[in-house]
Amino acid sequence: MQADAAKRSTMPWALGWGGFLVNADSRAIAPMLPAMAAALHVSAGLAGLLVTGYTLPYGVCQLVYGPLADRMGKVRTIAIALALFSLGTLACSGVHTYTSLLILRVATGVFAAGIIPTTVALIGDRFVPAERPRAIAFFMSLCTFGQAMGIVVGGWVAQFYSYRVLFLLLGLAAIPTLLVLLRQGYQTGSAGVPSRLRDRYRALLNNPRAWRVYGLVFGEGLVFYGGFTFLGVYGVTTLHLSYWWVGLLTALYSVGGFVGSRTITQVLRRLGFRRMPLLGTALMTVGYGVVWGWRSTTALALGLLLLGYGFSYCHSTLQTLATELLPDGRATALSVFAFSLFTGSGVGPMLGGWVLERFGMLALLAAATAAMAVFGGVCAGAFWTRRGVSWGPFSQSGHGQA
Repeated sequence: MQADAAKRSTMPWALGWGGFLVNADSRAIAPMLPAMAAALHVSAGLAGLLVTGYTLPYGVCQLVYGPLADRMGKVRTIAIALALFSLGTLACSGVHTYTSLLILRVATGVFAAGIIPTTVALIGDRFVPAERPRAIAFFMSLCTFGQAMGIVVGGWVAQFYSYRVLFLLLGLAAIPTLLVLLRQGYQTGSAGVPSRLRDRYRALLNNPRAWRVYGLVFGEGLVFYGGFTFLGVYGVTTLHLSYWWVGLLTALYSVGGFVGSRTITQVLRRLGFRRMPLLGTALMTVGYGVVWGWRSTTALALGLLLLGYGFSYCHSTLQTLATELLPDGRATALSVFAFSLFTGSGVGPMLGGWVLERFGMLALLAAATAAMAVFGGVCAGAFWTRRGVSWGPFSQSGHGQA
């Protein structure tokens, strides 16, 4: 029993480090694009395809890894995907042509897709519902920290070293997580889940609660990333900050997410499950509102902190719901969840960019504030009924009642 407890306490840190590396790898290229374009002798536009080459297969392959993990086991799937991700990233550090690097980035995106959603599904298997929100929030906070640090470290490496150094470090850094996964042991897939991929998705999509969860997370991605994507542009163009300072301020978003992950269990006990998305969206609304109404570096820092705090509460609650949609096939359920978030986070910046181009930065911040407030109202309608909690892992046990 003590050995099992030790493994479970080590797992969130190890898997969180894996999520950290995946997100750092995806974000670090953005500040390095000018240096990479020069080193590879291509235009900045072509260099930008290195980002698309990673993110596009990452999003599409979510729908494949979920059923695969339910068949062959989540730990095995994560271990194989992380090992191939590590090899692909190491290979990126050794190539010197644009075409070779683009091919490797596509392959690395395919491998990276099997890590984060499958890990959330594994957390759903290893943690009871009362402990699950905190474990998920902690894991996601490390993933978010990877995004922020990827931007910061990417800019630092671009200024003082070569992009090949970053890929080398990221590839080697995956080894500790692989060692922990080997200690966990491989488990087989879920026996109760329908064996065919088509049947698994049919079981999910015939569930009305699944549509509500996936609709909410799509809306979350659309509203949140529609504004968040352009906060760095706001810092540079409106506040006249350097890219270095913008990267450091972005790290405050991860700090807020980490604090949220450490406090979510206590807040959940006080407020109840149904109020968590409302609290999260309220914090994010205030975060956007502060940045919109108070043009200063302090306001941007406070806004990013509140956005991280609120997103941790809201997103972790939705992920906890997703882990209960298909208990015998959690990886399948989480793959659709990740795909829905990915789709929303892709559409959101398109709409945000349209507002920015036509009406300006302040109009975008105002729209993000208003849209987040509306999304909070949608969450209220989805979670709140006259009799209390209408659905969720705590609805039958009485937790979260008024």
